[in-house]
Amino acid sequence: MFLEALLTVLTLLIIGLVTPGPNNITCITHSAVHGKNSNYNLIFGMAIGFITVHCIVGLLVSTFAENSIIFDVLHYFGLLFIFLLSLRIFTLNPSQINKEIESKSILELMNKEVKNIPILGFKTGLFMQFINGKEWAFVFTIMWLALEGFGGGWLGILFITTITTTGGVIAMFTWTFIGGRLVDIVSDKKRGKSVFMTLGALLFLLGVLLLIKGPELL
Repeated sequence: MFLEALLTVLTLLIIGLVTPGPNNITCITHSAVHGKNSNYNLIFGMAIGFITVHCIVGLLVSTFAENSIIFDVLHYFGLLFIFLLSLRIFTLNPSQINKEIESKSILELMNKEVKNIPILGFKTGLFMQFINGKEWAFVFTIMWLALEGFGGGWLGILFITTITTTGGVIAMFTWTFIGGRLVDIVSDKKRGKSVFMTLGALLFLLGVLLLIKGPELL
């Protein structure tokens, strides 16, 4: 049962990390604009958020396994965030890039009045995890399918959290490295616009797929 649960977690982890999501796209876009070194605090915040979400979902699955109302609400609230963020990334203008602005909320990226692309930090990475519909669905699915195989309770939650958080952090740094190579490209008006439009379209497509699928488990 343990090996089956481990295989389930690893399979879902790979699927979740290779498909575009708010964390992946934010890392690659942010590093492309500000350089890969700018992502350290952002990714650290994401990691703390990963752990927090895993603990919350793990407890919900352990205590209220048959109650799907909370998951439904988080799913559709997360979808709203995904669509808004994808729209803002799609419409980002390379000429607005300014590396001097201080760290602000990710919501600044969705504010049409913003003239500069902000440097995102720890708070942003942490906050994103609570409104990331893909992550809630991903974590809920893993906990639902594999928690008992890892011993259930806090022991199972800690095992799963360690595996997925480690994989997630590695993936974010991988996406950061890819994004860092795009610094010269996104500063170019024509090529930079193409990059942002492509990334925004990928994130929007993810939102559409999740919307069609609905809040049910994989």
